[in-house]
Amino acid sequence: MWVILLFAGAIGTLSLQNICFKQFSRTFMTNTASYFMFSSLYFALVAAVFVILGVSISQFSLPLIALGTMFAVSFICAMFFYMKALEIGPMGLSFLFFSAGMLVPILFGIVAFSEPAPLHNIAGLGLLFVAFFISTRSSGTSNASGKLSRKWLVYILLSLFTNGVIGIAIRLFQTVAPPEAVNDFLFLAFGQAAIIALAVGALLLWKNKETISHFYTLPFVWVALGTALSTAGGNFMMMQLSLRVSALVQFPVVNGSLIITAIIISRIVFKEQVTKRHLQTIAVGLLAIILLSL
Repeated sequence: MWVILLFAGAIGTLSLQNICFKQFSRTFMTNTASYFMFSSLYFALVAAVFVILGVSISQFSLPLIALGTMFAVSFICAMFFYMKALEIGPMGLSFLFFSAGMLVPILFGIVAFSEPAPLHNIAGLGLLFVAFFISTRSSGTSNASGKLSRKWLVYILLSLFTNGVIGIAIRLFQTVAPPEAVNDFLFLAFGQAAIIALAVGALLLWKNKETISHFYTLPFVWVALGTALSTAGGNFMMMQLSLRVSALVQFPVVNGSLIITAIIISRIVFKEQVTKRHLQTIAVGLLAIILLSL
């Protein structure tokens, strides 16, 4: 029962995070500096949430700090490339490829930890590939000639890989620290991410004379708070799930569900077109989730 609630919570909070990212990318991301300054703000808020939840300095160690840095850099890069992709392409299709980063920690878990791969899980994973194939045939990011935007493809592939590295950092956490150090790890990760993003953002503001005056508005405050709370909640629940279930189940189930919700949200919230191929993706994705959950 606890695992089911964690899955539901992770999917819900990360869906909210996806909405906030899309809203920021299309409304407030006017230049590169705006991304890093926005990130430094919500990263700091996320770190503050984990301080409230409880952080023990005695749990800090060099390996834990190193993994926190790995998580921080990967998270900054993954979200930057993902938001750039969201500027060009629709939310559903962009998240579909972004979520494929789950394959990186899955393969890492099989190779490094000898995690089992039951046939029904493999079948579910195969169906996710089918869902990916169906959605990539959509013309949502195509130009007049029908070809996919190269810039979008570069951004989404970079976000796919760096998102996968985040998963590896989470998996490695289990080898260097006890389960009760989850809050400490996430505090270190997002605390370092806030510092790195602030430094890069300040450098860009100074060097390129960029401005971010549009940040001083109430809508931006709501987007920042929503991003911080959903990021904190989503990553906390993903960390808890990583301690309880195999990566071969965790990442496909959560990301598969988020693919479906992203397509639905893109249509309802952002009024993006949902094609027959999107509906086919939802059907195949649901079957994949059932097989992966057995």
